[in-house]
Amino acid sequence: MPILALIFTISTALAPLPTAEYVPANDEAYTLDLEVDGYVNGSMPDDRLMSFDGCTLERDAAYMYALLMEAAEEDGVSLSYEDCYRSFSTQAASYNRRCPVVETPVYGVDPATGSKVQTGVKSGRACSGPPTARPGHSNHGWGRAVDYTDGNGVLGCSDETFRWMQGNAHRFGWVHPDWAHCGRSTQEPWHWEFAGVTDSIFPGYGQLDPKLLDVVQ
Repeated sequence: MPILALIFTISTALAPLPTAEYVPANDEAYTLDLEVDGYVNGSMPDDRLMSFDGCTLERDAAYMYALLMEAAEEDGVSLSYEDCYRSFSTQAASYNRRCPVVETPVYGVDPATGSKVQTGVKSGRACSGPPTARPGHSNHGWGRAVDYTDGNGVLGCSDETFRWMQGNAHRFGWVHPDWAHCGRSTQEPWHWEFAGVTDSIFPGYGQLDPKLLDVVQ
């Protein structure tokens, strides 16, 4: 089914859309359109990025993010962000902090004495904390992922704001990917991704100005 990539300027050209009808097009971040167009993770050009209230995202994701945040405010839900778009250098710095290179001594037996001796050093990364993607492989690098907070810290599995996201984020094309679900060893209740929305939710879709939409087959 086609995916509607709603560009940010649509907000000034159309009346508000029926948010209750939005349906995510995927189960995780939709990036095929960006890859097909030749964009590179972590190197998104400025003209493909938009910021809303300080959170910089790919322009289609930014539009739906703005609607999501507006809905949360209307419901009296405290929702904010900790992390949005990450450049390649930002991803690399984060990965190096979480998974620094450490040297481990390698031991062997001295054939002359039979004693244990160090024969060399082995280098490798030692990661701590939640899993982190290698630079260039994070959906933050496409500008289609956000780490959400409730204003006090990142969302937790039992937080009221997280439960609101579970019940409402999909209306705006934002999903909680399977690997991040609560109860998994990789759980990240704060991490949500823009999965796009299907065109079937827009009554009169054929009457919309095609200049306002990028349709990706």
